[in-house]
Parts: sequence; structure tokens; C-alpha cells
Amino acid sequence: MSSQSAIAVTEVGKPVTRITLPKPEESELAEHELLLKVSVAGLAPLDAKMRDRNPFSLPLPIVLTGDIVGKVIQTGTDVQFPISNHVFVQQVMQRPNRGGLQEHTIVDGRYAALVPEGIPDAEAALYPINAVTSAKSLFTPEGFDFPFPGTAEAAGFDFAAQHVVVLGGGTNCGKLAVQFARLAGVGRVVAVASAAGGPLLRSLGATLVVDRRSAGVKEQVYAAVEGEVLNVYDTYGSLDLGVSLLSEKRKGTLVHTTHGKVSEEVISQKKAKFDQKFVKGFSDSIPLFGQRFWKQFPVWLKTGDIKPLDYIVIEGMDVDKINEVLDLYRDGKGGDRYHVRLSSLHGM
Repeated sequence: MSSQSAIAVTEVGKPVTRITLPKPEESELAEHELLLKVSVAGLAPLDAKMRDRNPFSLPLPIVLTGDIVGKVIQTGTDVQFPISNHVFVQQVMQRPNRGGLQEHTIVDGRYAALVPEGIPDAEAALYPINAVTSAKSLFTPEGFDFPFPGTAEAAGFDFAAQHVVVLGGGTNCGKLAVQFARLAGVGRVVAVASAAGGPLLRSLGATLVVDRRSAGVKEQVYAAVEGEVLNVYDTYGSLDLGVSLLSEKRKGTLVHTTHGKVSEEVISQKKAKFDQKFVKGFSDSIPLFGQRFWKQFPVWLKTGDIKPLDYIVIEGMDVDKINEVLDLYRDGKGGDRYHVRLSSLHGM
């Protein structure tokens, strides 16, 4: 059995290290899986949590990154992707040795798609986790439960009468949520973000951008929604603000991507009931949604309906730079996306 290089968590709470692992073999493929030669792996805040705390108690070593782009080497019997074509995919969490920071890996082909023509691999690595998270927040019962765009249910749904308030509109999840809401035809899309991010968010589809540091945030949001606030999506950890924005007369929903608790003071002042939902951005937790998403999302990319976001490329398995990025995420300073390009390792 041949071996390959990988970047992995070998001791929880310590820097990740470069190690050698067995190269996955074609004989290991299940019917729904793909063997990939990894091109780009996208780092995310979750990777810092895996390094520092291992919140899912996975066995070591843990090969990091769930945002993966790679060249198809072999396919299982139940998935059809052309050999040598490039796909982007979200890795499932249950297999700690199958992350993207290694030369080859095995992924679930049910939650993968061909990289659209004209989209660089480094850009495609932006989307799997963030896009799935925001789409789930809008279009599944784990979030606001709007119908998925393009379905029969969506055809009979009055999206124009709906609204979404996005806290942390400047985050990648926030920017994608604004775009998904626009694509669906949501009538009022309000983003709370920095003033500097306003022009971009408006170009992505926000009806109004509220400066998070300005006075009267609540009043500005209410004016933009033109009624009771029922749908708040928090990508930034602003749970108290999210709950305070919800209607005092009707039951609203706060969907959030970060762990945390609403303060007792805010809860005690709330007159109406509300649902609080922590969304996990995993494609496989709702299989029908996951398969719909991975069929439709590449179409939106190809047509330009989803606009690219910014990212920074790390060339090769530079373990020091990777640890520096994970430290930034750990310290809450990692607003940028970092993608590790592995091409220098295997001639791609």
C-alpha cells in the first residue's frame, strides 16, 4: 500500500502537523463514493475547533477541512462523474481520515457536483459548507422552512410577502444567504453589517443594509421590513440582538450558525414566543435537501446568479501558515477565507 502526505490533528489542543497516511485505494469505495486527487481544500472556523477541542470526539488523527475540490480518479457504482473532471464537495464529519488536507481522499458523491466551467478550483472551495449552511437556514425545517426554489412547492409560495433579516451580513454565510433570498424572490432582505460592506451587500440583493454600529438598529430593521420581524438569521453570534428584533406579537424564528445562549434579561423582556434553531451545515442530515442543493447550486454558479466571494490562497501544505490561520479563527479574527492549494504536491 502506497502512502501520502496529510495535515492532521494528532493531539487535541496542539498545532496540526504534517504526517504520512496510507493512500486510499479504489477497492475501498462504497457504491456512492468518489476517489479524488485533492486540488484545493478550504479552511474554516470549524477546523480550528477540531484542532483545539475536537467537539465531535473523533478518533485521531483528524485530517482537516470539509470544503474540498479535486479531480475524480474513480467512482462507485451508484455515482456518475467523468474520470479526470473536477468536483467540489462537502466532506461528511463521520470519517476523520477523509478531510481535504491530504493528497487523495474519498468523498460522498451524493453531495458533490462538477465544478462549473469558468469557475477556478480555488473559488469552488468557498462554497460547500457555507452555502449548504445558509441554504438549509432558508429552505429546510432546520431554518425558516421556505420551499426550495424551483420545486412545485415553491411555485405556489408567496416569497414576495416574506422577509429575512441577516445578522452578520458581511460574513460568507451572510453574503450567501442574501443571494439565496434574492434568488428565491424574498420581498425584503435586510442585512445588518459594517457600513463598509453596504455597497457589496446591496449588489448581492439586500433591500437595505443597516450599519451594525449605528444608532437605532432595531428601528431601522423594523422600518425596512414594514411589519413584524419573524425571520432572523444570525451568522455572527448576535443572539440577544436577534431575539430582540423578533416580533412582540407573533411567534418568530431565530436561526443561528454559532453556539451560544440568549441572555435571561432579553428572554424575560420578550412578550411573544419564539423558536431558536441552531443550524448544522451538513448536506447529509437532510438527504433530499442535500441532493437538491448539489443539483441546483452549480447551475446558479454557472449562470452568475451566485457571485464569487473573496479568499486567500496558501500554496502547498505549509503547516505553519495553516496553524496561523487556525489561530486567527480561534481568536475570532479570521474574517477572511483561506484555501490551501495542493497542486504543487502532485502536478496539478
